[in-house]
Amino acid sequence: MAEEKPRLARLAAVLTQLQSKRVVTAREIADRHGVSIRTVYRDIRTLEQSGVPIVTEEGRGYSILAGYQLPPVMFTEEEAMALITVEQLVRKNKDESLAESYGSAITKIRAILRDSEKEKTEFLRDRLQVRDNSSGEQTSQYLIQFQSHIAHFQVVEIDYLSLSGQASTRKIEPFALYTTQNNWVLIAYCRARQAFRSFRLDRIEAVRPSSETFAPHPLTLEEYLEQCRKNWTPDIPLSPTAPTFAPNPNDLTMQKVNIEPFSIIGISVRTTNANGQAAQDIGALWNRFVAENITEQIPHKLGLDVYSIYAEYDGDHTQPYTAILGCQVAHLDEVPDGLVGHSFSGGSYVKTSAKGDLMQGLVVRKWQEIWEMDLERTFSADFEVFGEKARNPNDAEVDFYIAVQ
Repeated sequence: MAEEKPRLARLAAVLTQLQSKRVVTAREIADRHGVSIRTVYRDIRTLEQSGVPIVTEEGRGYSILAGYQLPPVMFTEEEAMALITVEQLVRKNKDESLAESYGSAITKIRAILRDSEKEKTEFLRDRLQVRDNSSGEQTSQYLIQFQSHIAHFQVVEIDYLSLSGQASTRKIEPFALYTTQNNWVLIAYCRARQAFRSFRLDRIEAVRPSSETFAPHPLTLEEYLEQCRKNWTPDIPLSPTAPTFAPNPNDLTMQKVNIEPFSIIGISVRTTNANGQAAQDIGALWNRFVAENITEQIPHKLGLDVYSIYAEYDGDHTQPYTAILGCQVAHLDEVPDGLVGHSFSGGSYVKTSAKGDLMQGLVVRKWQEIWEMDLERTFSADFEVFGEKARNPNDAEVDFYIAVQ
């Protein structure tokens, strides 16, 4: 009997997994429970022999016969605690519709908990505190609604106010949603622009669903994001380590230049090169810059070149610093909500360039080389410029500017 218990527990878990989706593949079951595909086949036969009406969809997977009712699922103590923790996170979310819908759902879930679990979850709820969005501000109310539009391939008309204050009416085909910087962002195909665009939910002023539907777009969210990265996003600096590469013949000559003071508007993150944290933070910053079309939201631009600036160092490049992505602007009199503005004093810089494939470590290798150079750096503000020559990521030329004494 001791050897049978793990299988009984697994069979119960497989049954729960089959209830969680319309179709579940054998590979999903095998990966979830750490067993072979052959073991999955045996488990499915056992469940069928016990009276569970499992439907095999050739080439797709397994499902439970529609209309078949199973007894309520009982949560383990750990699962119940996780649900209460998620409740606290959702309450701090800035979308009102998500908070309301989850609150209604968690009330129904509590109703089926055992009395001992109810007492423990109530106790735990008073011992948890989420400090994100401490003011409890809710800035949007359309998340759940757009989830429905996405699932039903429903054309929607919206009134949108961009971060730069430009109002427009768009007819869109909702595609996906993601959250960044505590804001929900909708990716949708804009019929007016005939291209995918990003819309912050808190900037949507009105939503008018239509009875018209559209054909599903033939790509996944990951494929869309990968296209964005290939079209523009470069690699990003990693932790400073000793270089393990030969000199790159495509690295261009270094020269001393004087930079005049300038201002920039964009988005920023506080990060550090320690333990590869910058790889995660700046990579996410680039993804947001591309997905939200930040360039279009910057007022009074002096050009379309994108600046990647490293400033506000706590010390040298091994210490925390601020990374900023944006464009040069004429002035900082108008900085849209959600963006940041910075002025830089300029001064003496060493300029160098690198040429090659952005997706094959071009920027990383160059910064590793710079870290090893014997330069009298001031660590005031260093930056890269992604101009016209960087538009082709497979054959890009990027300029690097390092502040020196």
